[in-house]
Amino acid sequence: MYKEFEKTESNTYDDIARQAYGTPEKAGNIAKSNNNIESGKVLAFIEDESTKEPEEKEVALVSGDDNYTDFSEYSLIDGLNAVKGAVFIFNNTDTDYNYKIGDDVTIFDEEGIFLKGRVANIKNAVRKRARSSQVEIKSHAGVLLESVMPYPHEFTSLSIKDVLTLNAEIYNQKITFSDELELEEVFSNEIGTSFTSNDNETVFDFMNRICRSRGLLLTDTGDGLFVGRYKANTEEKLNLIYGECVGLEEMFFNATGDGLGRYYEINSQYPASASSTIQIPYPAPIIKRFNSNDYNSRDLESIGVRLACEDIGKHYELVAVLSENKYIKSGSFAVVKNPDVGIKEETDFVIKEVWRKHPDRTILTMTLPCAYTYEIPEQLPLC
Repeated sequence: MYKEFEKTESNTYDDIARQAYGTPEKAGNIAKSNNNIESGKVLAFIEDESTKEPEEKEVALVSGDDNYTDFSEYSLIDGLNAVKGAVFIFNNTDTDYNYKIGDDVTIFDEEGIFLKGRVANIKNAVRKRARSSQVEIKSHAGVLLESVMPYPHEFTSLSIKDVLTLNAEIYNQKITFSDELELEEVFSNEIGTSFTSNDNETVFDFMNRICRSRGLLLTDTGDGLFVGRYKANTEEKLNLIYGECVGLEEMFFNATGDGLGRYYEINSQYPASASSTIQIPYPAPIIKRFNSNDYNSRDLESIGVRLACEDIGKHYELVAVLSENKYIKSGSFAVVKNPDVGIKEETDFVIKEVWRKHPDRTILTMTLPCAYTYEIPEQLPLC
């Protein structure tokens, strides 16, 4: 939850940090997250650890001492490179719903904590003989998605891990890392700074850009952030083969050729002038060239492959609607064959977003695995 403090000339950010955390160590973070205002009301995040897990393994919205399970509908939203969210709709006329915008809440699912976050939006309606209340929740990482980068925009002589940690801590986000060597890199380019954010770039987009520049995945766990390399788990694949799968209501396959290239060129001037061109199996001589601010010339070929694979993923989207609320995690695989949408051979897809909708629907958004595994396919669907 956010606690309000008064910033005055005599009550400094050091004093506020002591009041909030018992130490002045996070004074700079409080100042940055409050746009360095010199006087007025400021907010400091203090985590509420008092939430009790429901006794039964069930989906529940917990707000303070209130445990709401009397919803008529819900959606749990989980995606790669995305902030977790949830939507609950209540139709009971004899219940007093006490949640407010900004309230701390915890969402539980069958496996435990799905997310810790805050109420982002409330939509209440009254009709002839009924009323409804829709509450929309984002995990605490949502603040990174909504706030532009605070000053300063440049991070000099810091490792990638340090840059990510610094920005997460400004907004009191827990962050953990895998043991990838790239995280210890102190990046240099012709500009001379480790990394620079754009004027209107959000904190989440900036952190995500740094991670993707090294082929790493920024994941919202629901209770913090995790940075690591995507590890494909293909042992158990969701069966979406026509004639074999049960419960498939609808399927849409969107293959967009506009903006997809055949040649992907990446250039760098630091520490030496270099260029690399990657070719993908796209049947048109279209060239795409990338800005090199986040890269140097030491390994342009693998960078080019990564950029090309990510671009392929943006141009192929498969959506499947299942007629059951199915526990599926983003990042898992599905094997698809459906001639009606143009997928005539068994093809692997990675699930990048899951909408679990109560009572009986799951919506999956998928793309080609190369977007995360960085292996250029031998042939592109519908080409």
